[in-house]
Amino acid sequence: MKNIKAILTAATFLFGASHALAADQVSIGASGSGSGPYLNAGLMAEAANKAQEDYKFSVQTTGGYKDNLGLVLTDKVDVALNTLIGIYDAYNQNGSYGTSPMKDDFKRLRYLFTFGAVPQNIFVRADSGIDSLQGIKGHSFNINKPSSFTHGMNLKMLEAANISTEAFKVGTVSTGQVFEQVQNKVFVGGAHVYQLGLGNAQKLSSAVEIKYLDVPQDVIDRMNEGYNGLLVPYVIPANTYTGQNNSVNTFGLAQVMFTDDGADEDLIYEFTKSFWSNIENLQSKNTSFAGMNAKLGAKNYEIPMHPGAMRYFKEIGAM
Repeated sequence: MKNIKAILTAATFLFGASHALAADQVSIGASGSGSGPYLNAGLMAEAANKAQEDYKFSVQTTGGYKDNLGLVLTDKVDVALNTLIGIYDAYNQNGSYGTSPMKDDFKRLRYLFTFGAVPQNIFVRADSGIDSLQGIKGHSFNINKPSSFTHGMNLKMLEAANISTEAFKVGTVSTGQVFEQVQNKVFVGGAHVYQLGLGNAQKLSSAVEIKYLDVPQDVIDRMNEGYNGLLVPYVIPANTYTGQNNSVNTFGLAQVMFTDDGADEDLIYEFTKSFWSNIENLQSKNTSFAGMNAKLGAKNYEIPMHPGAMRYFKEIGAM
């Protein structure tokens, strides 16, 4: 009997311990493996795990930023990355979000902070002879997975540039896959949002001569009419990539962290604190976080901020 009780007690203890451990697991919804968002999320998880012991953060691959909205709202992930435009439009039920079956759920989205900006990158093989966006006509050119935010944004960019998707062969692979396929001549190039100096982009430009293209200002202006002015000017500095001798004028997208209204306040507080208290170290590891500070990160864009994030920013005087 004592042995049975001991076994039952041990089993209860182990079950309880494993249950508590599972309850402390926190998932960060990113994007495809190898993508810029995936790398960003990995650095955030690392910083959070080093800063505290109550929660264990890990990165989850997803179908992209649009997919992240549903994953957060259905509790498949706890926090996730997105663009400011993406979460702004979803919360305010703009465009297709206003007719989505999840329309009402979007009002449960909560903003944590803005962590940086990343550029739109339009790159092509130099041997394609393409020297402008219009030059993609008649070629096989990738515009990302249909489930991604970038795919939808690229369609709007093409519309603003008066380029029909019937004018070229549309590629629909993720950022994590496109570099190898451009190297293998499956595509002449692609339009993707990723951080300055992304490893896979560096590797491609070292193996094949690659040209980065400007986005004409009139195209950006027309896009911004539908994006509430949230696209920002961005310059890719010369020599960011092998053979890229001139700076490239494009646009950038503010990147944000978000959750929903049911997220635990202490969890969000600790996550927010771990990021901003380690911002200098994060900036030394990744250009996506360059130029950011807590005051900029706390700037509000008419999306409700989660109480946990607000508590931290008020505590340090950032808002």
